[in-house]
Amino acid sequence: MFLIFRKVLLVVLFMVLIFGNTSNKGESYEYFMKAEYELLQNDFKMAEKYYKKALSLSPDSPTILHSLVDLKIYQGKYSDAINYLERNLILDPDNKEIGLNLYDIYSQEGNNKKAELLLDSLLTIYPDDLDILYAKASTQFSKQEWKELLKTYGAIYEVDTKQNEILLKIYEIGVATANIELVWEILMELKSKYQDPIIHELLIEIADSNGEYLTAISLLIEMLANTGSTDEQLIKLSQLYLRVEKFNDVIDNLFPIYNAGNHSLDVLRMLLIAFSSLDQTENEVIISETLIKEYPELPVGFEALSFAYIQAGDNNKAVEVLLQALTNFPNEVSFPFSLATIFNNSRKFVKAENYYHTALSIQPDLIAAKHALAIMYEDMNDTNRSDSLFLHMINQNENDAGGRNDYAYILSERKESSKDDFNYALQLAESAIAIDPENAAFLDTIGWIYYKLETYQKAEEFLEKSLSINDNNPVILEHLGDIYIKLNKTTEAINIYEKILKIDSDNQMIRNKINNIYD
Repeated sequence: MFLIFRKVLLVVLFMVLIFGNTSNKGESYEYFMKAEYELLQNDFKMAEKYYKKALSLSPDSPTILHSLVDLKIYQGKYSDAINYLERNLILDPDNKEIGLNLYDIYSQEGNNKKAELLLDSLLTIYPDDLDILYAKASTQFSKQEWKELLKTYGAIYEVDTKQNEILLKIYEIGVATANIELVWEILMELKSKYQDPIIHELLIEIADSNGEYLTAISLLIEMLANTGSTDEQLIKLSQLYLRVEKFNDVIDNLFPIYNAGNHSLDVLRMLLIAFSSLDQTENEVIISETLIKEYPELPVGFEALSFAYIQAGDNNKAVEVLLQALTNFPNEVSFPFSLATIFNNSRKFVKAENYYHTALSIQPDLIAAKHALAIMYEDMNDTNRSDSLFLHMINQNENDAGGRNDYAYILSERKESSKDDFNYALQLAESAIAIDPENAAFLDTIGWIYYKLETYQKAEEFLEKSLSINDNNPVILEHLGDIYIKLNKTTEAINIYEKILKIDSDNQMIRNKINNIYD
């Protein structure tokens, strides 16, 4: 009950404070006690009457005003409660409790402007008070004033640095409201004052998400200098190093914890990438074998080991690994496809064909296998099967730009192709470029077909555009050089051919073309 919580005896003890040192003190006190008695009887009307009489005799008594506020709030008469609270605040403008009570009722009654002004005035008096700051944050949240809310949360953290959840709120709200730059500024300011690893972690997350990997690396190293490092943190640092292709740093970070027994998938995967990128095939083999030993139920170890042997030029060992993998994982399409690729490159076409078909039996829509098989038929001079398979792919998938381009290029390279074949090839190439207009290989194909059709200026146009997209491709460069020869642009042709020799200094065919120009 409302009345149970009133402390009547305290009124007597603090009578002077309540009623002031006036000649009307006794009479005012008498009315006050009558009001208290009427409250005990639940006669609120009479209680209010006596409170008002007491207030008329002691108009500056904060206790009488507070009693009237409690009564009006209990009755649900909030406008009257506001009136008494405002009078009380005038008497004691620095009273935080009165101010927050008045703020709550202003907010409840929708007097938002007054509520905000009151909070601002309280904050000038109590800038570091958590109750007031949280009230301010609540108002800003309801009004969706996200930037101001983030700043208020920053101020709350500075008052109580143990409230780590506030840091998370700053980050989450900043992300959700697209104010991540402000979050960065707030967290950087806090980092300059406090050594809280969560601040570092959030800054690292922001930098990582924004693609600012070097900044993220710097922040993480700074954090580890203060906190020491765990395997998890070293893995995170290595992930960042991997993104900026600092492969030696990846190895320096991870190899010690690998040797200490941490053979997690993350550690093994990143070491594989680093060793592979640095052509350290021996270490790549070691990590791959560890991957197979630790995770025999996963195909990735066999994939990595076979790739390492292929990189090392040991196709026989690669085949052994792939055959074992195919036995262990009969439904994994990458293994027969890799076997087919090895045998195709070795011109063991019968074996290659068998494994391409195995791959397609596992995944019938594997376009890469169909393309490779069709091109292999071309290499075998089996043009009927090559044509049949390419036409099947083109008819089955109208969006197969790669199939159209590959077939067009093959037709342009066939010695027996007629002008009609070249024109059909041009149609295929144009349909491919319509799907992928900025594809350098597709532009090269069209240009080369125009070359075969002896339309050299058109050929030059497409090859130069292709080269503008990929200026390091020896095939594109050679095609453009050959076109320049037909257009009598010998200086340009020599420059192009010499550029190829910088890429492939052992290319005797290009040297012969240069010699023919000088002859």
